[in-house]
Amino acid sequence: MTIQEFDLPARWRTLLLENYSEAIHNLEVTWPDVQSLQVSYRDIESFDPDFALSIIEEPENNTQAANQALGLLLSELGASRIVAFVRIIELPPDSHRTVRQLRSEDLGSMISVDAIATKIGKVLPRTYEGVFVCAACGHSCRVNQPNEQELVEPIECFEIDGGCGRKKNQTKFVQRVEESILIDTQFIELQEPPENLRGGVQPERILCIAEHDIAGKLNPGDRVTANGMLFVRSQRKSGKDTPIFDIFMRIHSIQRENIPLEEIQISEDEEREIKELARRDDIHDLLTKSIAPSIFGMTRQKESLMLQLFGGVASKAKDGTRLRGDIHILLMGDPGVAKSQLLSYMSQISPRGRFTSGMSASAAGLTAAAVQDSAADGRWTLEAGALALADLGLAAIDEFDKMNENDRSSMHEAMEQQRISVSKAGINATLSTRCAILAAANPKAGRFQSVSEVPFTQQINLKPALISRFDVIWLLTDQPAADHDSQIANHIMSNRAESTPEILIEQGSEVDPSKSARHEGIDDSKGIVNQELIMKYVAYAKRTIHPRLTDEAREALREFYVETRRKGGESHDSIAISARAIEGLYRLAQASARVRLSNTASIEDAERSVRLTKLWRHELMGENFDETTLHSGKKPTTRNRERTLLEIVRRIFHETGTTVNLADVLTEAGRLDINRDTAEDIIEALCRDGRLMRPGGYDTLQPV
Repeated sequence: MTIQEFDLPARWRTLLLENYSEAIHNLEVTWPDVQSLQVSYRDIESFDPDFALSIIEEPENNTQAANQALGLLLSELGASRIVAFVRIIELPPDSHRTVRQLRSEDLGSMISVDAIATKIGKVLPRTYEGVFVCAACGHSCRVNQPNEQELVEPIECFEIDGGCGRKKNQTKFVQRVEESILIDTQFIELQEPPENLRGGVQPERILCIAEHDIAGKLNPGDRVTANGMLFVRSQRKSGKDTPIFDIFMRIHSIQRENIPLEEIQISEDEEREIKELARRDDIHDLLTKSIAPSIFGMTRQKESLMLQLFGGVASKAKDGTRLRGDIHILLMGDPGVAKSQLLSYMSQISPRGRFTSGMSASAAGLTAAAVQDSAADGRWTLEAGALALADLGLAAIDEFDKMNENDRSSMHEAMEQQRISVSKAGINATLSTRCAILAAANPKAGRFQSVSEVPFTQQINLKPALISRFDVIWLLTDQPAADHDSQIANHIMSNRAESTPEILIEQGSEVDPSKSARHEGIDDSKGIVNQELIMKYVAYAKRTIHPRLTDEAREALREFYVETRRKGGESHDSIAISARAIEGLYRLAQASARVRLSNTASIEDAERSVRLTKLWRHELMGENFDETTLHSGKKPTTRNRERTLLEIVRRIFHETGTTVNLADVLTEAGRLDINRDTAEDIIEALCRDGRLMRPGGYDTLQPV
């Protein structure tokens, strides 16, 4: 059934009154911070299927009618000053397109595109309705401006409106900006998500226009579902229009996947539900079970990831030093232990979470890069990398051991000071990287050997100094165990049996279970909290809860630190725990208190922090945990032998006053139970490190 244009405002009024009365009242309170009323297409379809179809086919008329109806309802509430917009979201599956699927038949209809915002222009004022004054007679007239790329002047000073009747070529029209209607406008470039591409295919892009309250809402790297209308502009060649057109999109509404913490909306009902959850005695266990439920086991690792979501409290010392609150976690493991799945899940449920790879194809990599921007007349501009884009969120970095050298040199500052200093192509800037880092790395040899035989620092392509920046380090190995393997197999097959074929979701015949599950709150059948409620729980806790440790909690952390140092290590230069670990313990205890929505971190929170720290340290190095090994990458026995061989070379050199013969050093080493091959390997390493030199060839040595 065709719906007449004059009937649209009445239909919109009825729909809004029946389904969105409370939301309209809330809009009166939250304006101008919130200037839009989001209306689900599903609600429109339930109200009137023909009306819903007309929105897809004739979006311009419908959006104008919707805004008109909303304005009248607000006026009836005594809020005529409010200018608000209806934004239609959750379009049906048959309206979804990828950027490369956009065709001429899509012009004029409302479509939906899943994409990543890659370039964001400035928010600039645009003339929406221009007021022009005739230079000959002073008469003013109004002209609508449908094209953001061309200012349309009056074709004549119309006598019927009180003008002089002169044509455009007989007078001059001057725009009176202060009387014109201006709106905010922003150009945004959207790009296909890389995971949707087939091998060897470059992602396609589309230039979009965001106006009114949507302008300024997106950041580079945001994943969005953009709903809007396509329009075309003729390509120009040699100053002339051609019959080939470029496609643009005028964005009507956006749905963000990774919403910044401060913009997550939490209703009063959701706040009550969050507070009820926090009062549960098993809240830590419940949230731990809710982390990546499709992955079997890994309870201790998931508990630390749960605490990472909530994080500690960033603060400033009296001397101005910034104290980091974010918790950094490193997952090192054999292939196939679900590291990447954990990272992907965490980036989805964390406010402002981002998933990337150390082998990033972006010029900006993990940190930042200076690039020439064709949209800025070839000028050099700064392109932020994954860490800067994840500011105030979580950066999940897969293949962390394969990052480029530029990122390696910046990573220390990015992790500890949580900023990146950039000096490139005449650009000097400092970017904030105030994010928790969850990194995954693989062993150089394919699988990890026993850490009792080979230190893990020698099995991974990461410098010990960088590894030491992490608060929690898990070593995940794939060891055969019949009962455990059987449980994993059953869990994987159960997940498969309960899953929905992807092709049916794409065809629209089945609902995406991951998206429908996000809105269910608590799944009592599985005993887990679903994704959307976790995200809102975390956002609420981080915005409102800032725990301080009690005296008893601080004493528990102090006792653990002092007692661990007292036990020492297996070498006189071994340090069982360093002062940096105290910071990590403190952050974990604060995060544990945040889970309970408590501003006081108790002795139980401190004990949870100590327990997790003991667990990861024991799995990494056993009973004799040695911070010196972590920082140097060398076992205590190796360090002792290095010192012994250096002392031998120095003693002989001072006794003879000349270069030392290698054979004499090896003979002395043999008497001290250091075999020849081991001694030669250590001497070679000392020469590479610049602590010994060979002035007369391989067989001569001299201390530096």
